[in-house]
Amino acid sequence: MDILPKLRIAVLHSKISAKDTEDEMIAFEKGEYDVMLSTSIVESGIHMPSANTMIVDGANSFGIADLHQLRGRVGRGSKEGYCYFMVEDKERLSENAKRRLIALESHSDLGSGVVLAFRDLEIRGGGNIIGEAQSGHIKHIGYSLYLRMLEDAIKELSGQEKEVARNIDMKLSINAYLNEELIAEDRLRLEIYRRLSQCETKGEVYEIESEIADRFGKPDSITRAFIDTMVIKVLARAKGVSLISSYGENVMIEFVDKMKDRVKLKASSKDDDDIVACVMGWFRG
Repeated sequence: MDILPKLRIAVLHSKISAKDTEDEMIAFEKGEYDVMLSTSIVESGIHMPSANTMIVDGANSFGIADLHQLRGRVGRGSKEGYCYFMVEDKERLSENAKRRLIALESHSDLGSGVVLAFRDLEIRGGGNIIGEAQSGHIKHIGYSLYLRMLEDAIKELSGQEKEVARNIDMKLSINAYLNEELIAEDRLRLEIYRRLSQCETKGEVYEIESEIADRFGKPDSITRAFIDTMVIKVLARAKGVSLISSYGENVMIEFVDKMKDRVKLKASSKDDDDIVACVMGWFRG
């Protein structure tokens, strides 16, 4: 106010009545105010073609969806819009906050909402339904299940017959996922997750592995482990397995037919490679 004493400022927050809020918004749209100072209540449902600049203070405290909605309030008219995300000290930001802000900076074009939604899912995780709690310690394996569930829902809504596939509960204590250092592009990585989740034979899995090697280079150990778990899932489905779990170097396999005895295996060590080799050896043996 000392710098620009004649600046006309409208103030909005949740404690202002609905009628007063509407009146202030109309006044701002008519040009009776120069600046609107508001909480995040303006993030959705506000159409202000005359507003083309927004400054978000403490942007690291907001989620991807909030910031994407906020910046969508400007640039809605004929003039190009600008949105500035301000942080107090970028060197002290948490790793997730950095990833959120970088994702928003990288995807600012029209139609980027879907890409940001996938990025948000990757950063925050998928929750208990499709996240780690259902998949043991296999990082990111929830994505393939999420995409499969989404496709099933779309088929159901469109009247198509939904495929019923028996789920194999994998609780192997290993690091296994498509490494973003190998496949950097989020959309490509998620598409490969989807395709791997739909494989019905081990040959289909190995074809995708060959494609990965051809497009991105030789799979690293973490990506290799994930591909092996996809092969194990295919083999497990054929043998009527319902659960594969591990603790230390001990591996247990259970069957859909509860009359069958559990299989107990012991790997040579609790290293990821030895756990996978132990399980794979039993299925191939």
